[in-house]
Amino acid sequence: MNILIVEDEPHAARQLSDVIRQCRPDCHIGAILESVDETIRYFQDMPVADLLFLDIHLSDGQSFEIFDAVEISTPVIFTTAYDEYAIRAFNCNSVDYLLKPVNAERMEKGLRKYEKYWQSGKDAKPVSQLLQELQQMLLPMNRFRENFLVPFKDQLLPVPVKDFAWFELRNGRLAGIRFDKSVLILEERSIDELIGQIDPRNFYRANRQFLLNRSAIRSVTHHFNGRLMAHLHPYPEQSVLISREKAMNFRKWMSS
Repeated sequence: MNILIVEDEPHAARQLSDVIRQCRPDCHIGAILESVDETIRYFQDMPVADLLFLDIHLSDGQSFEIFDAVEISTPVIFTTAYDEYAIRAFNCNSVDYLLKPVNAERMEKGLRKYEKYWQSGKDAKPVSQLLQELQQMLLPMNRFRENFLVPFKDQLLPVPVKDFAWFELRNGRLAGIRFDKSVLILEERSIDELIGQIDPRNFYRANRQFLLNRSAIRSVTHHFNGRLMAHLHPYPEQSVLISREKAMNFRKWMSS
Protein backbone atom coordinates (compact mmCIF):
# COMPACT_ATOMS: atom_id res chain seq x y z
CA MET A 1 0.00 0.00 0.00
CA ASN A 2 1.43 3.36 -1.11
CA ILE A 3 0.54 6.18 1.31
CA LEU A 4 0.84 9.94 0.89
CA ILE A 5 0.86 12.30 3.91
CA VAL A 6 0.01 16.00 3.71
CA GLU A 7 0.93 17.69 7.00
CA ASP A 8 2.68 21.02 7.59
CA GLU A 9 3.86 20.31 11.14
CA PRO A 10 7.04 18.15 11.08
CA HIS A 11 6.41 16.66 14.53
CA ALA A 12 2.84 15.71 13.62
CA ALA A 13 4.03 14.21 10.31
CA ARG A 14 6.62 12.06 12.07
CA GLN A 15 4.12 10.93 14.69
CA LEU A 16 1.58 10.04 12.02
CA SER A 17 4.19 8.12 9.99
CA ASP A 18 5.24 6.14 13.06
CA VAL A 19 1.66 5.15 13.90
CA ILE A 20 0.92 4.12 10.32
CA ARG A 21 4.04 1.92 10.20
CA GLN A 22 3.15 0.48 13.60
CA CYS A 23 -0.22 -0.65 12.25
CA ARG A 24 0.94 -1.57 8.71
CA PRO A 25 4.71 -2.34 8.74
CA ASP A 26 4.68 -3.33 5.06
CA CYS A 27 3.19 -0.03 3.80
CA HIS A 28 5.22 2.48 1.80
CA ILE A 29 4.99 6.19 2.64
CA GLY A 30 5.76 7.69 -0.72
CA ALA A 31 5.93 11.38 0.23
CA ILE A 32 5.23 13.88 2.98
CA LEU A 33 3.95 17.19 1.61
CA GLU A 34 3.50 20.42 3.55
CA SER A 35 1.22 22.79 1.64
CA VAL A 36 -1.76 23.20 -0.66
CA ASP A 37 0.44 24.29 -3.57
CA GLU A 38 2.89 21.41 -3.14
CA THR A 39 0.08 18.86 -3.03
CA ILE A 40 -1.58 20.27 -6.15
CA ARG A 41 1.73 20.05 -8.02
CA TYR A 42 2.23 16.47 -6.82
CA PHE A 43 -1.13 15.30 -8.15
CA GLN A 44 -0.56 17.17 -11.40
CA ASP A 45 2.81 15.51 -12.01
CA MET A 46 2.90 12.20 -10.11
CA PRO A 47 0.89 8.95 -9.99
CA VAL A 48 -1.82 8.89 -7.34
CA ALA A 49 -1.31 7.10 -4.02
CA ASP A 50 -3.47 4.29 -2.66
CA LEU A 51 -4.40 6.30 0.44
CA LEU A 52 -4.05 9.95 1.36
CA PHE A 53 -3.71 11.26 4.94
CA LEU A 54 -4.65 14.91 4.77
CA ASP A 55 -4.52 17.65 7.39
CA ILE A 56 -7.35 20.18 6.96
CA HIS A 57 -5.42 23.33 7.91
CA LEU A 58 -2.14 23.77 6.01
CA SER A 59 0.44 26.54 5.95
CA ASP A 60 -0.98 28.19 2.83
CA GLY A 61 -4.70 27.49 3.20
CA GLN A 62 -7.33 24.81 3.75
CA SER A 63 -6.82 21.42 2.16
CA PHE A 64 -10.27 21.62 0.53
CA GLU A 65 -8.65 23.98 -1.99
CA ILE A 66 -6.64 21.05 -3.36
CA PHE A 67 -9.79 19.32 -4.62
CA ASP A 68 -10.96 22.48 -6.36
CA ALA A 69 -7.70 22.64 -8.32
CA VAL A 70 -7.12 19.00 -9.31
CA GLU A 71 -9.23 15.87 -9.73
CA ILE A 72 -8.38 13.36 -6.98
CA SER A 73 -9.97 9.94 -6.74
CA THR A 74 -7.63 8.70 -3.99
CA PRO A 75 -9.47 7.82 -0.75
CA VAL A 76 -8.78 10.28 2.05
CA ILE A 77 -8.35 9.97 5.80
CA PHE A 78 -8.48 13.46 7.30
CA THR A 79 -6.37 14.42 10.31
CA THR A 80 -7.35 17.46 12.30
CA ALA A 81 -7.88 19.03 15.70
CA TYR A 82 -11.67 19.43 15.40
CA ASP A 83 -13.73 18.24 18.33
CA GLU A 84 -14.86 14.67 18.84
CA TYR A 85 -18.51 15.34 18.00
CA ALA A 86 -17.65 16.25 14.41
CA ILE A 87 -15.46 13.17 14.16
CA ARG A 88 -18.23 10.87 15.37
CA ALA A 89 -20.63 12.32 12.82
CA PHE A 90 -18.24 11.90 9.91
CA ASN A 91 -17.23 8.38 10.91
CA CYS A 92 -20.53 7.18 9.48
CA ASN A 93 -19.00 7.61 6.01
CA SER A 94 -16.42 5.41 4.34
CA VAL A 95 -13.74 8.10 4.49
CA ASP A 96 -12.36 8.45 8.00
CA TYR A 97 -11.56 11.45 10.17
CA LEU A 98 -8.88 11.24 12.88
CA LEU A 99 -8.23 13.56 15.81
CA LYS A 100 -4.63 14.59 16.46
CA PRO A 101 -2.52 13.14 17.92
CA VAL A 102 -3.60 9.87 16.31
CA ASN A 103 -3.06 6.75 18.40
CA ALA A 104 -2.52 3.21 17.11
CA GLU A 105 -5.98 1.95 18.08
CA ARG A 106 -7.77 4.74 16.21
CA MET A 107 -5.42 4.41 13.25
CA GLU A 108 -6.16 0.68 13.03
CA LYS A 109 -9.89 1.36 12.83
CA GLY A 110 -9.34 3.91 10.06
CA LEU A 111 -7.15 1.56 8.03
CA ARG A 112 -9.62 -1.29 8.42
CA LYS A 113 -12.39 0.98 7.18
CA TYR A 114 -10.29 1.82 4.13
CA GLU A 115 -9.53 -1.84 3.47
CA LYS A 116 -13.16 -2.90 3.92
CA TYR A 117 -14.82 -0.29 1.74
CA TRP A 118 -12.30 1.26 -0.63
CA GLN A 119 -10.13 -1.72 -1.53
CA SER A 120 -13.17 -3.96 -1.99
CA GLY A 121 -15.27 -1.27 -3.69
CA LYS A 122 -18.20 -1.78 -1.32
CA ASP A 123 -20.52 1.23 -1.41
CA ALA A 124 -17.61 3.70 -1.49
CA LYS A 125 -18.74 7.27 -2.07
CA PRO A 126 -16.82 9.54 -4.47
CA VAL A 127 -14.24 11.71 -2.71
CA SER A 128 -15.86 14.88 -4.09
CA GLN A 129 -19.21 13.93 -2.52
CA LEU A 130 -17.61 13.17 0.83
CA LEU A 131 -15.79 16.50 0.78
CA GLN A 132 -19.01 18.38 0.16
CA GLU A 133 -20.66 16.56 3.06
CA LEU A 134 -17.72 17.31 5.35
CA GLN A 135 -17.63 21.00 4.46
CA GLN A 136 -21.37 21.40 4.95
CA MET A 137 -21.23 19.56 8.25
CA LEU A 138 -18.30 21.51 9.70
CA LEU A 139 -19.44 24.98 8.66
CA PRO A 140 -22.21 25.40 11.29
CA MET A 141 -19.99 23.77 13.92
CA ASN A 142 -17.41 26.51 13.60
CA ARG A 143 -17.94 29.40 15.96
CA PHE A 144 -15.93 31.99 14.16
CA ARG A 145 -14.37 34.86 16.00
CA GLU A 146 -16.12 38.20 15.86
CA ASN A 147 -13.55 40.25 17.76
CA PHE A 148 -9.86 40.47 18.60
CA LEU A 149 -8.49 41.76 21.89
CA VAL A 150 -5.59 43.90 20.72
CA PRO A 151 -2.85 45.02 23.16
CA PHE A 152 -2.59 48.80 23.37
CA LYS A 153 -0.38 50.30 26.09
CA ASP A 154 -1.72 48.74 29.31
CA GLN A 155 -5.10 47.81 27.82
CA LEU A 156 -6.72 45.17 25.62
CA LEU A 157 -8.99 46.80 23.06
CA PRO A 158 -11.82 44.85 21.35
CA VAL A 159 -11.67 45.24 17.55
CA PRO A 160 -14.28 43.56 15.29
CA VAL A 161 -12.85 41.10 12.77
CA LYS A 162 -14.78 42.80 9.95
CA ASP A 163 -12.81 46.02 10.59
CA PHE A 164 -9.62 44.41 9.27
CA ALA A 165 -8.93 44.72 5.54
CA TRP A 166 -6.27 42.03 5.78
CA PHE A 167 -3.82 40.29 8.09
CA GLU A 168 -0.15 39.93 7.23
CA LEU A 169 3.19 38.89 8.67
CA ARG A 170 5.50 41.84 9.35
CA ASN A 171 8.99 41.30 10.68
CA GLY A 172 7.99 38.01 12.23
CA ARG A 173 4.86 39.40 13.91
CA LEU A 174 1.21 39.17 12.92
CA ALA A 175 -0.36 42.51 12.02
CA GLY A 176 -3.95 43.38 11.29
CA ILE A 177 -4.44 46.28 8.87
CA ARG A 178 -7.76 48.07 9.26
CA PHE A 179 -9.68 49.86 6.52
CA ASP A 180 -8.41 53.21 7.85
CA LYS A 181 -4.90 51.74 7.24
CA SER A 182 -4.03 51.71 10.94
CA VAL A 183 -1.83 48.76 11.88
CA LEU A 184 -2.48 46.70 14.99
CA ILE A 185 -0.09 44.02 16.21
CA LEU A 186 -2.01 40.94 17.36
CA GLU A 187 -1.25 38.47 20.12
CA GLU A 188 -1.44 35.57 17.66
CA ARG A 189 1.95 34.60 16.24
CA SER A 190 1.06 33.48 12.73
CA ILE A 191 -1.66 33.35 10.10
CA ASP A 192 -1.89 29.62 10.79
CA GLU A 193 -3.39 30.44 14.19
CA LEU A 194 -6.18 32.42 12.50
CA ILE A 195 -7.16 29.71 10.02
CA GLY A 196 -10.23 27.99 11.42
CA GLN A 197 -11.02 30.93 13.71
CA ILE A 198 -12.12 33.34 10.98
CA ASP A 199 -15.01 32.67 8.61
CA PRO A 200 -13.51 31.39 5.32
CA ARG A 201 -16.47 32.83 3.44
CA ASN A 202 -15.18 36.32 4.28
CA PHE A 203 -11.39 35.84 4.48
CA TYR A 204 -9.07 34.08 2.03
CA ARG A 205 -5.44 33.08 2.51
CA ALA A 206 -3.81 34.46 -0.62
CA ASN A 207 -0.35 33.14 0.28
CA ARG A 208 1.85 32.46 3.30
CA GLN A 209 1.91 36.16 4.21
CA PHE A 210 -1.59 37.54 3.50
CA LEU A 211 -5.10 36.70 4.71
CA LEU A 212 -7.54 38.94 2.82
CA ASN A 213 -10.96 40.34 3.67
CA ARG A 214 -13.31 39.94 0.70
CA SER A 215 -14.49 43.53 1.22
CA ALA A 216 -10.95 44.88 0.69
CA ILE A 217 -10.49 43.34 -2.76
CA ARG A 218 -11.23 45.92 -5.45
CA SER A 219 -10.06 43.96 -8.50
CA VAL A 220 -7.96 41.02 -9.63
CA THR A 221 -5.58 40.99 -12.60
CA HIS A 222 -3.55 38.32 -14.37
CA HIS A 223 0.12 38.22 -13.44
CA PHE A 224 3.22 36.48 -14.75
CA ASN A 225 3.26 32.68 -15.05
CA GLY A 226 -0.43 32.09 -14.41
CA ARG A 227 -0.57 33.89 -11.08
CA LEU A 228 -3.17 36.46 -10.05
CA MET A 229 -2.65 39.81 -8.36
CA ALA A 230 -5.23 41.10 -5.88
CA HIS A 231 -5.65 44.87 -5.77
CA LEU A 232 -6.77 46.01 -2.33
CA HIS A 233 -8.15 49.13 -0.76
CA PRO A 234 -6.43 50.45 1.20
CA TYR A 235 -3.24 49.74 -0.72
CA PRO A 236 -0.70 47.38 0.86
CA GLU A 237 3.01 48.12 0.85
CA GLN A 238 3.73 45.11 -1.38
CA SER A 239 1.93 43.18 -4.10
CA VAL A 240 -0.48 40.44 -3.07
CA LEU A 241 -0.07 37.46 -5.41
CA ILE A 242 -2.06 34.25 -5.66
CA SER A 243 -0.16 31.26 -7.03
CA ARG A 244 -1.07 29.53 -10.28
CA GLU A 245 -2.09 26.45 -8.29
CA LYS A 246 -4.57 28.40 -6.16
CA ALA A 247 -5.83 30.73 -8.90
CA MET A 248 -8.86 28.62 -9.81
CA ASN A 249 -9.89 28.19 -6.18
CA PHE A 250 -9.50 31.93 -5.54
CA ARG A 251 -11.69 32.78 -8.51
CA LYS A 252 -14.38 30.37 -7.27
CA TRP A 253 -14.19 31.93 -3.81
CA MET A 254 -14.50 35.46 -5.23
CA SER A 255 -17.57 34.51 -7.29
CA SER A 256 -19.33 32.62 -4.48
